[in-house]
Amino acid sequence: CLWLLAWPGPVRAGSGAAGDVLAFARGGAVWLCSGDGGGRRELCAGLLPGVSPDGRIVAFFRDGDGKGQDAADGLWLHDLASGGERRLAEGIAAYSPPVWSPDGRTVAVLTRDGQGRTQIEAMGLDGSGRRTLFAEGDGGSGFLCSLSPSPDGALVPHDMVAAYWVGQDGRLKEKVPLETIMGSLAGGVASSHGLAVCPTDPGLLVFGHSAPGTPRFERVMHEPNSALSIHDRWTGKGKNMRITPQDITAFDPVWSMDGKRVYFIGYRDTQAAEADLFRVWRVERFGGGLREVTFGEGVSAGAR
Repeated sequence: CLWLLAWPGPVRAGSGAAGDVLAFARGGAVWLCSGDGGGRRELCAGLLPGVSPDGRIVAFFRDGDGKGQDAADGLWLHDLASGGERRLAEGIAAYSPPVWSPDGRTVAVLTRDGQGRTQIEAMGLDGSGRRTLFAEGDGGSGFLCSLSPSPDGALVPHDMVAAYWVGQDGRLKEKVPLETIMGSLAGGVASSHGLAVCPTDPGLLVFGHSAPGTPRFERVMHEPNSALSIHDRWTGKGKNMRITPQDITAFDPVWSMDGKRVYFIGYRDTQAAEADLFRVWRVERFGGGLREVTFGEGVSAGAR
C-alpha cells in the first residue's frame, strides 16, 4: 500500500461536531465516524486508536497473538487519504491509546517496562527518537494512569494522587495533587478514571471520578458509578462542574479540538444489563447537549 508521510496540517475550528473525526475500537477493529455519528465505517483490524489533531492519520496497536489489548505490542499508522499503513514501532507493552503532540509530529503512549512499571514513551512519525520521557517513580510518582496532551506540548498522566505535566524533553514541569484540583472528589479517582486537558485552554480539565449511581444502576452493577466533571484551574480548589447526569456511567473523556465538546465512553443505567454495553457519547463543554453517538470504546478525536 502507498504510504504518504506528511506532517499534519492546521486544525480547522468552528465546524462543530460534524467536523470532528472520531476513531474508536469495536470488535477488535478500529472504526471511524464524525462527531455526530455520520460516515461510520470500519477502518482496519486494531486496538487502542488515537487520531491525529487534523484527523488525517490514525495511530493504533495490533496484537501479535490474538489475545487482545494485553498483547498489543505493534504501533501502526494508517493514512486516511491513501489507505496506506506502516508499522511505527514494535515491542511496546501498550497501556493507553497513543496521543499526539499539538503539532502532530510526535506520538506518545503509556507503556509498561519488563518489570511492569508504567512509563511514557514518545517517538517521531518515522519511528525515530524513540525514548522514555517519564517513568513510574520519577518525581515521586506512583502507577501512571491515563495520558493526555496539553496545548503547551506537555503530556499529562496521573497516579490517582497527583497529576504530572511532563515536557517533551522529559522534564517534570509541574506536579499538582489531585486534591488541589478536584477537592473531595479526588478520593474517588481510580486507575480507570481519565484526566484530559482542553486543547484550547490548558487551565481547563475534564476528569472522571466515582459518584453515586441511580438505584437501578446499583441493583444491576453492584459498584459505584463513574461521572465526568470539569475543573478550571483558575477558579480554585475543588470548584468543579459535573457534566454527565446521574443515570449515565462515563469514563475515558477526550476533547474536541476546538475545546467545545467532550466525547466519552459510557452507558445509561437502563442499558447496564445489555450484552453490547459500551457507547461513544458527546456532551457540550459545560454540560447539556448530551447525545449517544455510536457503539464503541476507546474514543479519540481530531478535526478536519
